[in-house]
Amino acid sequence: MALLICAPDRSNQQLAHDLSERLPNTDIRIWPEIGRPEDIVFAVLWKHPKDLLSQLPNLKAVSSLGAGIEHLVDDPTLASKAVPVGRMAGPKLALDMATWLIGRVVADWRVFDEHTHHQSQQRWVPETPRATPVIGILGMGQMGGQAALSFSQLGFQVLGFSQSGHGPKTIPVWSGDAGLEHVASQSDYLICLLPLTPQTQGILNKTLMASMKAGSVLINVGRGGHLHEQDLLDALSKGKPRRAILDVFQQEPLPAHHPFWKHEQIVISPHCASITDPQEAAERLAQSYEAVLRGEPPLGEVDLALGY
Repeated sequence: MALLICAPDRSNQQLAHDLSERLPNTDIRIWPEIGRPEDIVFAVLWKHPKDLLSQLPNLKAVSSLGAGIEHLVDDPTLASKAVPVGRMAGPKLALDMATWLIGRVVADWRVFDEHTHHQSQQRWVPETPRATPVIGILGMGQMGGQAALSFSQLGFQVLGFSQSGHGPKTIPVWSGDAGLEHVASQSDYLICLLPLTPQTQGILNKTLMASMKAGSVLINVGRGGHLHEQDLLDALSKGKPRRAILDVFQQEPLPAHHPFWKHEQIVISPHCASITDPQEAAERLAQSYEAVLRGEPPLGEVDLALGY
């Protein structure tokens, strides 16, 4: 039996090494050197070739190497195999996302950029903090739930939205179109952490932005496909939102000619709000592999039909 790592856009040697330390008697292979395909029972995937899974007749389970699973949802072979699917969304990944979001919100709310500007001009301009903002979080899964709890523990009022209406017990959560509009209309910072599904594709559009508060901030750390880019450019000119903070994009890296690069009301970062920690990934994947051998699903099991 063998474990296959397939993530063509990154180096996988360190992950394989860390896995071998935790699974010393396991045959660990890195694509494209897959060896005998019939040996592979567990595959760790990220943006894998679409014909790969059809070559693995004895596959028992797969896991995404990241929190997203769009590359798995889009693979028709996987659905036909009917094997359990997991994903890498451990506690550290979720906490890293929460701290990144807190940093971005606090920096904007407490106008840190203005302090830096005043320093460059040798101006002494004390700022009176605005009222504590309301934080709206779209998506109440592991990542969104942790972010919601982290903001709440710091004294922010947090409103949640999820398609199911479920979330952490201490966070009020809305669902449906009316719930989405309510959260958007009440939030000073609206954060998207939804999974990307056919239902959420383009959800950050002109309709949603029209319902946002004047002077609010839109933050997208979900997926680039959530955002209708032209709608954002149009909405920024109207002040709803007044600013956008974006970590994910429809095309990555962001093309050199893209208008987001030089837009004064857009802050961009290169899809780095939360990056899978190699040690956490190796530990969770080792646990997933051992669970699969026992006939159990991998950690972070998801429903391909729902897309999360």
